[in-house]
Amino acid sequence: MSKEISVEGILVGGYTDERAKSGLTVIVTEGDNVAGISQRGGSPATLNTDLLRPGHRQDQSVNAIVLTGRSVFGFRAVQGVVQELFNKKVGFKIANLRIPIVSAAAIYDLYENSILPTEEWGFKALESLSTEIPIGRYWAGKGGTVGKVGGLKYAKPGGQGYYELRKGNVKVGVIVVLNSVGNIYDESGKLIAGNEFTSVDENTLGTTLGVVITNAKLSNSDACRLASIVENGFSSVIRPYNLSLDGDTVFAIATNRVEVKFDELNAMAYEAARKAVVSVYSEGQ
Repeated sequence: MSKEISVEGILVGGYTDERAKSGLTVIVTEGDNVAGISQRGGSPATLNTDLLRPGHRQDQSVNAIVLTGRSVFGFRAVQGVVQELFNKKVGFKIANLRIPIVSAAAIYDLYENSILPTEEWGFKALESLSTEIPIGRYWAGKGGTVGKVGGLKYAKPGGQGYYELRKGNVKVGVIVVLNSVGNIYDESGKLIAGNEFTSVDENTLGTTLGVVITNAKLSNSDACRLASIVENGFSSVIRPYNLSLDGDTVFAIATNRVEVKFDELNAMAYEAARKAVVSVYSEGQ
């Protein structure tokens, strides 16, 4: 199943490598935007994220956000995205060049095999750009597993989810890639993926990645706060969350079309985050 992204100025693409049982998800922006980040996991695998934090260049736009499998080796595929955007003359103008502004984060999905990605993954992901995002074990979510609290042998399938809310003219959508140590619960607290354990296997890696997209007008500081609210939503249905070996990271992109009361936007993002996680199992399995 796939879902439609209706936030103006946002396209998505991806690639699934069936042999590697991995892939990547690319979110591409059309026009100026403001981006932010929340990074709470204890063991992040990220690329080019400092520019999205307060204290750097004000209200930075991004050209793309990439969520990838294969841990840090996935950044080779990200380079394919950067190269293709450069070829298309997309990016921040410096003299006669356009430098693509691309941030990325990776999940660890090397348990079944050690097949590494190439730049071709990134090229292929950009060939599929549209407003449709598949739900389930696709793209960056292909090799994701959850419920590894008691150890890898108890792992259940993870995947990619999306949910979007609209209130008046304001739109908020959340993309999630599930590869958590924690179990997955529905909004009533019922276990839907994982196993009930009282202790955590400290040798197991896990990461939840997310991108919150909105047409609201935000500053960089507000975009970072919005990404943090999405992490709050994730933590309400992924338990435990933000462990020392988790790489949990959420990006935010605001396309700056609509004025909004920030607290109302927060409430929408929190709810969309919860529903995005649940969508992996209610609509993608």
